[in-house]
Amino acid sequence: MTIFKTGSVDRDNYPKLAEHLLEGRTQLAAETGYLMKFGDVSHRGLTPFDVASLHDVPAYPLPEAALKSLPAHVRADLERNGAVQLFATYDRENHEFEDIALAWEEQDFLERLAELVAGDCSLHEAVDWTVVEEANRYTVAQWADIRGVTEDAVRSNVNSAREKLLAEEDRESLE
Repeated sequence: MTIFKTGSVDRDNYPKLAEHLLEGRTQLAAETGYLMKFGDVSHRGLTPFDVASLHDVPAYPLPEAALKSLPAHVRADLERNGAVQLFATYDRENHEFEDIALAWEEQDFLERLAELVAGDCSLHEAVDWTVVEEANRYTVAQWADIRGVTEDAVRSNVNSAREKLLAEEDRESLE
């Protein structure tokens, strides 16, 4: 499934899609300003806006209840990027998402975490560093809210990981 903000579609890169969205603008304005397209696993390799431009896949307005049913980290991605791709079960009657998993490169993320933890970083340092600094997935504030910790805790983990990585680089350069 792909969810995208209607105002985030670039008119120059996707003129037909932008025109199509403008035609249905009044319908969308009543809700959240987001559209959702249900696709299949083969769409995972496409960008959200490539999926949005597929005319053979219908787009539906994203109801407020459905938007609120998304976890905080998914809403943060939508807010920051204007689009998100995910795998989920959608209850059309209650307008709720369940069993949500983002469609980003989880394998690379897990391999990087394992590498950092195998080094000197704690699990929290590795996760916070990777999510906030390397992947630029979330701001410190967004990530702290998602984790249910203070911004200072995330900042501390990120700074500690940075120091450990710099010390590791120094050791490697001396060898």
